[in-house]
Amino acid sequence: MIRVIKARVIPLVILASLLVILTGKVITASQNSYTPLYIYGILVTSVILTTFLVAMLRYQDPALARGKPQKSARKPLVSCMVAVRNEQKLIENCLNSLLDQTYPAIEIIIVNDASTDDTKSVLESYAREGRITAIHLKTNVGKKRALGKAMWRAKGEIFAFTDSDSVLAPDAIARVVDAFNNDPMIGAVSGHCRALNAETNLVTRMQDTWYEGQFAIRKAFESVFGSVTCVSGPLAVFRKEAIFNFVPAWENDSFLGQEFKFATDRTLTGFVLGCQAIGEQLKDRYRDSRFVARIDYPVRDWKVVYCKSARALTAVPDTFAKMLRQQVRWKKSFIRNMFFTGRFYWRKPLIPALVYYLRILFVWVGPIIAFRHLVYLPIQGDINAAFLYLGGIGFIGMIFGLAFKLDDRSSSKWIYRPLMGLMSTLIFSWLVFYSAATIKKMVWYRG
Repeated sequence: MIRVIKARVIPLVILASLLVILTGKVITASQNSYTPLYIYGILVTSVILTTFLVAMLRYQDPALARGKPQKSARKPLVSCMVAVRNEQKLIENCLNSLLDQTYPAIEIIIVNDASTDDTKSVLESYAREGRITAIHLKTNVGKKRALGKAMWRAKGEIFAFTDSDSVLAPDAIARVVDAFNNDPMIGAVSGHCRALNAETNLVTRMQDTWYEGQFAIRKAFESVFGSVTCVSGPLAVFRKEAIFNFVPAWENDSFLGQEFKFATDRTLTGFVLGCQAIGEQLKDRYRDSRFVARIDYPVRDWKVVYCKSARALTAVPDTFAKMLRQQVRWKKSFIRNMFFTGRFYWRKPLIPALVYYLRILFVWVGPIIAFRHLVYLPIQGDINAAFLYLGGIGFIGMIFGLAFKLDDRSSSKWIYRPLMGLMSTLIFSWLVFYSAATIKKMVWYRG
């Protein structure tokens, strides 16, 4: 009974807290001469409140109906694909999680992208037993082109991707297939992800709480409108017909005059989201490609959703330096997709489209606002501005922490979420400028 009460009360506390903050900012803005800055604060709080409100009150897992799994007789073949390079210590865990799936109709294709360690031997031991198909490349081609080779070989009508440092829950593929079966207009599904190595140290615990919010809150919000902007790598699943014709465009993705090796997940998701807007144009551009010539799939207004019951774990950076490098890669991906998905996302429902473009604004303006409150105003004698600003960031982090606690009641890691919020504001937010300045430097860091 107590757990039921908590499950009902915590969301109300979160939403009420955000509403109080928003009301306070509106009142303050009407009494202050720095109106544009306070309008910015109102917009940030409004986006957070809207995101929580929709995610907590409207989200429904597409694999479930009335909270229960759907038992569909239809069992389409799922092609599970992984690109791997120099991951001999991790790939076995990934492979075993694929082989342990409860869903029966699966083929597993692993592309060894010219590994220089013992990855090839590990894969061959599985291939000899007939458990997987292994493709060994002599030249490193990158994740997109490696997976492109797997997709050409794949026989399934559903394509499931995971990362070599990730593991899936035994029923993950089954839950995703349920989602596809429940709605024929779903073109892509993102699973739920947490940190595989969450208990390692403070750095991994903070990331674990951050991952929970990114999926259970942000993706849940976008999923309500069928407009999830990134089907993330640990468990990214697509209908073949939603992406097959766009594989050559994905493999040859370029930005600022050169191949763009990052944004693999965001860009592939973008092809599904923008199918009606850019699909025919892309197919015409690559009409001589075997991926277009083989089958010309019709363009459709696909939905992209998030399936909370399809769980995955991924290894996150376990040092601050590794986390910094990963953040730079992610921000380069953000910049590239700002100019890709941003071209057509305005066609989506008004609420997620407005939130999407406002978040782009926040990424670029946020560091400037932080500098004003933490450096400029204290120099001018307003020390309280810094404390109030940091307190606000910490409070928002605490709200995300409460949402984490609601989802994982046995865990005490929720207390680390405010620390992640402060680190994101004080350090990671500034990396967007460095990432923009070095965006042509295509150096991959797994983290």
